Amino acid sequence: MRKWKLIGACCLVTVLTFSGPAMKVRAGSPEFARTPEEWGKLRDNVMEYDELAGLIHEYNVTVQKNQLDINDKKKDDLVTRDQYAQYYREAASDARSAISGDDPVSDAKSAVSAAKADKEADVNTEDLEIYRLTYDQTEANLISRAQTLMISYFQQQYELERLMINLELLEAEYQAALAKQSTGMATQVAVLMAQECIHNSRGAIDKLRASAEETRQKLCVMLGWKYNDIPEIMDIPAVDMERTGLINPETDKEMAFQNNYTLKINKRKLENASADITKETLKRTISSDEQNINTALVKDYQAVLQAKAAYEQAIGEYNLESKNMDTAQQKYQLRMMSPLDYQRQKNAYNMNRIAVKSAGLTLFQAFQTYDNAVNGLASTGG
Repeated sequence: MRKWKLIGACCLVTVLTFSGPAMKVRAGSPEFARTPEEWGKLRDNVMEYDELAGLIHEYNVTVQKNQLDINDKKKDDLVTRDQYAQYYREAASDARSAISGDDPVSDAKSAVSAAKADKEADVNTEDLEIYRLTYDQTEANLISRAQTLMISYFQQQYELERLMINLELLEAEYQAALAKQSTGMATQVAVLMAQECIHNSRGAIDKLRASAEETRQKLCVMLGWKYNDIPEIMDIPAVDMERTGLINPETDKEMAFQNNYTLKINKRKLENASADITKETLKRTISSDEQNINTALVKDYQAVLQAKAAYEQAIGEYNLESKNMDTAQQKYQLRMMSPLDYQRQKNAYNMNRIAVKSAGLTLFQAFQTYDNAVNGLASTGG
């Protein structure tokens, strides 16, 4: 029975989802695996960007289940590819033994089962190392997902701030429309249009708040908190502009090859393969993997350059708007600018201020995506 369960596991690697609340109670590693200071940071009620990898490793449900599974396989005396193949051959033998000649339908099914098991024994490439690499890849993808969610959460906060500031201007314009209407300088239609703009803006704010809360809950569950816990979420680190000149897809390509999980898995399968057709197929796959990794790295690098240009443009526009704001401040103090015009200028200034923060996060995400590609997650196109 154990062998049949093992064969079933070989056929399908199940990646479990994290759909329910998780309690940040028991870590996946033993106490001695980290220093007291490290455990203290992971166990507090604060979520920090540089702790995401540790939190995923210790508290993510999928990672913990995969670790239990790999530990169970290690208890099977470090099962090798040859042992897996032997299990299939034994299964084929059992199926042939079931052929009695009394029941043609049953015999035919047994014959088919035996043939399938024999084929699996010949082309089987799975072993414990492939399971380990697959689970490591799952963990790395979960870390990348957590990074993206945390960045998205702050992008949503910046967008929410932008909508709230714009709502202030819309309300001021509505009041101005009412005042003009009272003096006959504005129509009822103009007032109703201003009122509708406020209504639409509030609806967008409510919708964005719900979306941001959903993002926060997903992040909490991934990292070991319950969905309704309220950990303190710290700001994303500042983007390092100097890094742009330090990354190069041509020089980083070899490291991306060495680290890529899919490529390592396929190379391991090639080592384990016995059938010639399986070997040839894997060689073609590996060649395609390397081409796609190189393409992905260049694409991610170009995304960094585009995000950097957008960030620098946002800074330039903000600096210009800062000067306009200083001028407006002086005019307003001298009563040379109406309160509504001053509010409009203040709105433009704040919009550009938020745009800088948002563009900085986009650049930070582009750097992180590039780093993740170099560290093993470059897309192989599969």
